[in-house]
Amino acid sequence: MSTKRIGEKLVDAGLVSKEAVEQALQHQKITGGRLGDCLVDLGLMQEGVLLRFLAQEYQTRFVTADKLAKARIPTEVLDKVPVRMAEAQDFVPIAYDAERQILSVVMAEPQKVDLVKEIALITGMGEVYPMVGMRSAIRAAVKKFYYGDVTAFAALENGGAAARASAPRPVAGGSYEGSDSRMAPIDEGTRGSGKTSSKANPTQLREALGAVRGTIAENDYLETMNILVGLIEMPRKDFRGHSAQVARQSGLIARRIGLTPRDVAHTSIAAYLHDLGKRPDKHFTLASLAMTPDAKVEAKRYVRAPIKLFETVHLHGGVNTILAQLYEAYDGTGIPQGVKGEDIAMGARIIAAVDAFFDLTRNPFNPFGHVLPKPEALSYLRENAGKLFDAVVVDTLATLQSGDLLKQRLENDGRQIFVADPDEATRTDLMDALTKQGVVVQTVLKLDSVIDAVLSGEADSIAVGLAFGLNDLMALVQFVRARPESASLPVLVLGDPTDTQSKEKLVQAGATGFVPLPLNPDEAATTILSTYTDRVQHGGPGHQVRGSFDEFPAPDLARLLGGSRKSGRLNVRNGPNEGFCVFERGRIVYAAWTDKKGDQALTALFSQPQAEFQYDPEAVLSDMPNIEKDLDVLARQLGSAAPVQPT
Repeated sequence: MSTKRIGEKLVDAGLVSKEAVEQALQHQKITGGRLGDCLVDLGLMQEGVLLRFLAQEYQTRFVTADKLAKARIPTEVLDKVPVRMAEAQDFVPIAYDAERQILSVVMAEPQKVDLVKEIALITGMGEVYPMVGMRSAIRAAVKKFYYGDVTAFAALENGGAAARASAPRPVAGGSYEGSDSRMAPIDEGTRGSGKTSSKANPTQLREALGAVRGTIAENDYLETMNILVGLIEMPRKDFRGHSAQVARQSGLIARRIGLTPRDVAHTSIAAYLHDLGKRPDKHFTLASLAMTPDAKVEAKRYVRAPIKLFETVHLHGGVNTILAQLYEAYDGTGIPQGVKGEDIAMGARIIAAVDAFFDLTRNPFNPFGHVLPKPEALSYLRENAGKLFDAVVVDTLATLQSGDLLKQRLENDGRQIFVADPDEATRTDLMDALTKQGVVVQTVLKLDSVIDAVLSGEADSIAVGLAFGLNDLMALVQFVRARPESASLPVLVLGDPTDTQSKEKLVQAGATGFVPLPLNPDEAATTILSTYTDRVQHGGPGHQVRGSFDEFPAPDLARLLGGSRKSGRLNVRNGPNEGFCVFERGRIVYAAWTDKKGDQALTALFSQPQAEFQYDPEAVLSDMPNIEKDLDVLARQLGSAAPVQPT
């Protein structure tokens, strides 16, 4: 290992600034704590970012305070270690594998080889596997699990909040106290020229930040809607999880075609609500109404049912518009008003295509009288593109249903590059060039989608056009750098300012680099990809990936996760039944499904004919291992096995 100090390594990795390290060192003199603890306590660095870096540094795994607080540590595991030793050396045992004689512990300093050997000697273990955690979280865990102090982690959170009181925080208008961020006004006449303006107009970024904050509040209850609507649909055998599936797919399409974060949220909300209040024995879709015109009269009575059902909730007007236009055809032959083309809300066009697709592929009582194979259903949608459906939506749905994008997201652990530029050709060329490199790319038209990605932690590298204007770009970069969670995020500028002063301002604000125009897509992709790869190599976190066995069959999923030697957790849900498995470097070490454990659970989990899944590459095992099996072996067994009835 390098002889450099941790602070120097953090600076070299671009995770913190030299000034932040100096500030933490001053705090260290007062508290006597470790540098990493001081950086986190002061809000200069996110806990997960630090732990991920340390885990890579010490070649181990990490456990955050949140996961440690939620862990279930059996008494027999705690009894392996004397509490006084755990207190004195800042570690806590979390799992024990009796068959392999391995004790897993979370330590503040896993690099202390002698301490690891001492723990093995005292506990009589064949091996001790040390993971890294925050000292404060480990001490809280000792209090909670050894002494029964249920308030230990709550006290830790309160202490952390107090310590972070001096950290940069947002104020009205989107700037940050304690930072250099200035949301300077922009003159549309100087946008993209590199010149500033003194006009007191709100910037696009400030407006975007306000819009995104409003969207966050709407996203907060989407998961709640998922659960509640799922319970309502449970008795409908052929439609269990239908609305959740439509909502997830519609949201992906909305993002893919560049809708704003608020419009994406409105589309998802409308998708969850689209069937509520309607006849449970019939499923109206744009396709079914076109093939059975007599049903249009009855459908008119139900088209506004969800709106009336939720009128006291005061849904946003955008959601109500989408719900009211779900049966409007692109050529104007739909109901209730005969609206056509782009006058139909984009959210309604998206849900109409997605709802029809799932009706054709899952509902045996659709107008064809039987469930269609996916290719036939997509062929029907393509034949009716420009008549019933929006052609762009149909093409995007077909791309998603091919499974290629989901496969890429899984391979990249949910990481993605965001490209933002007003010019469509620039966005398209960069997307094509980067996609050829095997990475996931999201192209967006406006800055609010970039801010949404930063706030939600979904961006791993950003390329943003100089055409948005110098002031907005400076404000965006300063916004990214002011947040510990995104301080190390690469931000490349598409375009090179013509004057030296403007370029220096962007560099001082924290821009990572510049991509020259006119654009050479392959060279630009190489530059962007290098910053993305560097972030991943320095511990940039992965993100959760959602999908379904319809899009990506269970054998293919097991084959991909095993072949790539993935680690993490896979949650699977089919109606009221759900379970999960945890795997480490391609080997399954834990499985649970309803009341089953181990091999039985694993068989049931991967034999669901239709199920939603969620892959979390950052999850770690906090239970006792109950199985050991290669995902590759499981994939081969699934590929050769006959279809299994759902459990």
